[in-house]
Amino acid sequence: MNVNVENLGSQHHIVHITLDHADYKEPFEKALKEIGKKAQVPGFRPGHVPAGMIRKMYGESVILDELYKLVNEQMNNWLKTNNHELLGDALPVNKDLGVDYNSNKSYEFSYEVGVQPEVEVESVLRNAAAFTRYRIPATEAEIDQEVERMQRKYGERKDVESIEENDVVYAHAHQLNDDGSEQEGGMHVDTYFNLQMLNDDQKDVFLGAKSGETKNIMDIFSVFKGDKVRVAKNVLQMGEVTEAQLEDFNPAFSFRIDRIARLFDAEINEAFFTEVSKEVGPVTNMDELRNQIRGAIELYNDQMTDVNLENNIFTYLMDTTNVPLPDVFLRKWYVQANRKSEEAEDFEKEFTEFITRLKQSLIYRKVQQTHQIEVSNEEIVQEATATVARSYAQLGDDFIQYVLGSQLKDKQFVENMHDRVAQKKFFAALRGYVAVEEQSITLEAFQEMNKKTEETYAS
Repeated sequence: MNVNVENLGSQHHIVHITLDHADYKEPFEKALKEIGKKAQVPGFRPGHVPAGMIRKMYGESVILDELYKLVNEQMNNWLKTNNHELLGDALPVNKDLGVDYNSNKSYEFSYEVGVQPEVEVESVLRNAAAFTRYRIPATEAEIDQEVERMQRKYGERKDVESIEENDVVYAHAHQLNDDGSEQEGGMHVDTYFNLQMLNDDQKDVFLGAKSGETKNIMDIFSVFKGDKVRVAKNVLQMGEVTEAQLEDFNPAFSFRIDRIARLFDAEINEAFFTEVSKEVGPVTNMDELRNQIRGAIELYNDQMTDVNLENNIFTYLMDTTNVPLPDVFLRKWYVQANRKSEEAEDFEKEFTEFITRLKQSLIYRKVQQTHQIEVSNEEIVQEATATVARSYAQLGDDFIQYVLGSQLKDKQFVENMHDRVAQKKFFAALRGYVAVEEQSITLEAFQEMNKKTEETYAS
């Protein structure tokens, strides 16, 4: 067996593998004998089919199988010896081999290949200027807003006499005739709504109205927000209904106000701190609560600015890392693998995106191999638990475990958790190479800076 390599450029070769008769004779004859032991041919007992008949029936397919086994073995040996890994697949150059199982001829297999380049990550980042990690302190106004939210959340609804902006109105709706009288056999429904469900110029219909009053509305579709189907479902409690079913529907209704409920903020007392402790952790007074809120806001901000830092590091890495790729080979391989013509209108866009993803993949793999990044099942469960707890912490550990058990049966969810853990380890490795300077910034300035960055990339 003989392997010769023709260099077509950086990471681009043609590998010629020559197999002489002596290379494939023994495995070819052995394979035929094995088939002969098992072949079932009418008129012959298994194992007693004449060798010549077996050769004639199976010779061509068997010799091809044995030749390709040897070729694959030699290709793998060449890759291993030269510490190469393929980009895509090897593309056969000579497709018609002229196979003749009765001949002692030699065969030459030629494959065009692209091999993965060596990628240097550490030196690129170590030579970079310091990256900025922004710190966004919580403002007193943000803390005030969160305290107010908690007071509303743990507040109490009480019945009141007249309607104000944020009240919930409980009413009995009765369908009317065109003259405003109650329609005999018309629709009756108990419903509830707030003024935010009314069009802005119609809020005065109910604003200031008192419990026990009746309001006649000749067209509820012009008073409440949304299309007819939405109003029918949300206000008239009609369930599944179509626009066609509402075509001849009489929208005149009287609304008798039965109850007005208003949410009163929770008082700042021991009971309030007991309730909010379930959400933010143990607190017994307002100073402790504000400190907990401050910490939660700044933790969220840190997570947001961490993403910004990681994006900046990765963007720099992508822009500055030399990843020499065999463009000619990859174009040829992409066309064949995707059955796509280079003349297609969207080819260049798709191919460019493919090259970007390939470059990202090679950079990630380099870091993965250098730092031996692996993800264990235990780490996946830990990430999943933290993810579920962020959404359902207020419902208690039992409910978290219930949701977690269900989510861990979802293959897509588990794969997402795996990728999250791997990504965290990847960026932890990158951050070990770079210098980072911290800088305080307001939330507004940070958002404006990111907006300008997005606009720059978009243009």
